[in-house]
Amino acid sequence: MDLIKSVAWFHIENDKILCVRTKGKDKFYIPGGKIDQGERAEDALVREIREELNISLNAESLSPAVKVIAAAHGFDDNVQVEMQCFFATHRGSISANSEIEEIKWVGSNYLQYCAPAAQKAIEFLAAEQKIRI
Repeated sequence: MDLIKSVAWFHIENDKILCVRTKGKDKFYIPGGKIDQGERAEDALVREIREELNISLNAESLSPAVKVIAAAHGFDDNVQVEMQCFFATHRGSISANSEIEEIKWVGSNYLQYCAPAAQKAIEFLAAEQKIRI
């Protein structure tokens, strides 16, 4: 079993979570990405969010939320993703960079739009009463 280690940023407004779809993908993900070899999860998250959404996370506000493990969307069956999710405040206005095709606020429609790890993370947020699904 192969494991892809990744990070994700929970940004919630009006009972919905911010999700992104990268070019060439058919499902939405929670913003974030893979952790580089030797990189701390927190540093990877700050880097990935700057690259994807053109904003700066406030590093001192990073707060771990949950770690989910699910099938890695777009990979064969023996690949899973381990996604460390964080809350954090940010500076700047969110806008998609060149690798992001679409930004969507997701709520009750999450099963239709989101990849498996994002679905698990959204179910965690609903159980914690952070969003409504």
